[in-house]
Amino acid sequence: MAAITFDDVTKTYGDGHRAVSDLNLDVKDGEFVVLVGPSGCGKTTALRMIAGLEEISDGQIRIGERVVNNLPPGARDIAMVFQNYALYPHMTVAENIGFALRMRKVPKAEAKRRIAETARIIGLLDHLDRKPGQLSGGQRQRVAMGRAIVREPQVFLMDEPLSNLDAKLRVQMRAEISRIQRQLAVTTVYVTHDQVEAMTMGDRVAVMRKGLLQQFDAPQRLYERPANLFVASFMGSPAMNVLEGSLERDGDALVCRIGSATLVLPPDVQQARPELASHVGKPVAVGIRPEAFDEAAGRNGDGGRLRGHVQAVEALGSELLVHFDLDAKPVLVEDVLEGLVDQEQAEELAELGIVADSSRATVVARLDASARVRPDEPIELAVDLRHLHFFDLASGEAVGA
Repeated sequence: MAAITFDDVTKTYGDGHRAVSDLNLDVKDGEFVVLVGPSGCGKTTALRMIAGLEEISDGQIRIGERVVNNLPPGARDIAMVFQNYALYPHMTVAENIGFALRMRKVPKAEAKRRIAETARIIGLLDHLDRKPGQLSGGQRQRVAMGRAIVREPQVFLMDEPLSNLDAKLRVQMRAEISRIQRQLAVTTVYVTHDQVEAMTMGDRVAVMRKGLLQQFDAPQRLYERPANLFVASFMGSPAMNVLEGSLERDGDALVCRIGSATLVLPPDVQQARPELASHVGKPVAVGIRPEAFDEAAGRNGDGGRLRGHVQAVEALGSELLVHFDLDAKPVLVEDVLEGLVDQEQAEELAELGIVADSSRATVVARLDASARVRPDEPIELAVDLRHLHFFDLASGEAVGA
């Protein structure tokens, strides 16, 4: 096992395009780290530089104590799992798993033992005589993982390995990969564009945008304390609602005005976030997670409520996602737009009849299934003021996180 360290690593292509800029990252021995971000953010390039499939333009990458900048891929003691399974269709599961051992001329008895142990770990001990065509998509991906596991490498590298699976299988395989990684305790770097995968699988998550590392932290801290607007909008499903507002003084109270609504921040919020005082009188971006809304004022006190008009209601069994129109200006800066819902989610919203309007904000609230809300009706919701997020409108950086 080994740690992985990026020291000011940069990758610039021949046409001048800089895919990764001054990346500093420290992956601990045995840690499961996820690189996440939209297409073109540099996450796969970073992974390929670890593997030796991309040359490093500047900086250093270390695996353990070795600087690997000039080492060929075969000398780095890493194993990769790709999006496509790349299995040999004419070989059995056992032969596919053991192919690397055969190429290394590992003694037959030792190879048989390692193949059986690997098959036990991936849960395919009873499928060793089957061929890939007789397996489900999830089983084939586990064989691909088994082929990496059997080599007993220092590092696993996984490049969007679940992209070809349907939604149900993806959930199952997320749990399987996490279980296997914990059992083996092998340092793992996992690349995905899916923030749900990142949140549920990683010990720590590195959020990237345009080749730059935005934040590197535990999933829950990324969610609760995003460093900037991009991280805030990217991490979480549905995405954080971001509205333009302002902070003002009303006597001793600090209030946040959003459109025609006034939210009075509790004293403990002011004490916990003294940086907010420096933004009094200035416009700010105000972030509200969907779960920060509530029908009743009980848990939120009398600090303020937002009123709007319901556009659509999605019933998800245990909860409702309520899309409502609000008299407020949405923050549609580039950082947020890049982190908004993916194309599939955008199409779903279009089917619900929701169209973006730059003059009004469409806000999403996550409510209990028993909530009495209907499309085309007015709605008034309390806001959990202790879980508001504030960002500088000019820089996008978090204020008083």
